[in-house]
Amino acid sequence: MGSAGVLATRVGGHTFRYLTAAPRTGRVVSTFRHGFNVLFDEELDPGFVSIQTEGAPLHPWALEISDIPDEIRVGSAVSADSRRITLGPAAIHWQRATGHTLQITPYTPEEAKRARSRWPILARFLDEERAKRDPDPFRPEVDAILKRWKETGDSNGLLDLVGLGTGSTPSGDDVLVGLLSGFTAFERISDEAKASLFGLRAVLHAAENRGTSLPSAQMLAAAAGGSVSEPVLEVVSSLASEFDRDVRPAIRSLVSQGATSGLEMLAGILQALERLDLGSEESTEGRRVGHGL
Repeated sequence: MGSAGVLATRVGGHTFRYLTAAPRTGRVVSTFRHGFNVLFDEELDPGFVSIQTEGAPLHPWALEISDIPDEIRVGSAVSADSRRITLGPAAIHWQRATGHTLQITPYTPEEAKRARSRWPILARFLDEERAKRDPDPFRPEVDAILKRWKETGDSNGLLDLVGLGTGSTPSGDDVLVGLLSGFTAFERISDEAKASLFGLRAVLHAAENRGTSLPSAQMLAAAAGGSVSEPVLEVVSSLASEFDRDVRPAIRSLVSQGATSGLEMLAGILQALERLDLGSEESTEGRRVGHGL
């Protein structure tokens, strides 16, 4: 695509609020297969925004565009306002992009029953996927932290997950996103979920300046408010869907994200269900769905 201009098609809710709050300046900090990442206002009000094509799933801090401008280079200066993003001679016009909050809608009692019946599907899928992959070197430490949390019920222990691992979104952070997603889904019908969500939010607030990457910190803050990436949202939604829906495509889509990120998020969702003791007894429908899907 040349410098005539690129149209943005969709925008995550956090990106929308950030870019409309004030004019921004920044730079391209990295590129990836389906787009590039921009760090805005690094000193005063940093924001890490992924500008990507529809080949990558939308998330709260992403902007989807029709094509990638030719002029993209790491280090290139970027400016943005509520109408366009400018990169040298290229412009991305985003004022008409469709906004997506990507917000988890908490379950109704009936939806929660369907999600409960599908708990074994998640457990089997997680075991099968882990068996196919090289072990995550941080898995023993993550498991130990989760074990202590289960035994004590103290959410403060989960602080040790923040920033644990490597990459732009470490394994511990990915697990926390899954936990937050699971508890958010059940918060209207479970006092335990509500209390766990409250505790996790407090932990993340305390960890605001702890050493994790900016994109991961943004991901955690968004998930604490119930806003997640499309693959996570699709799994949470599919678990509560009618029994004639096959939930496995949504699970596969999630675990395909990143080297381990999607798998660890799935593990976190499962941990939340286990915490709520939603999988201790399968219903007749659950056994049928578990074997049939």
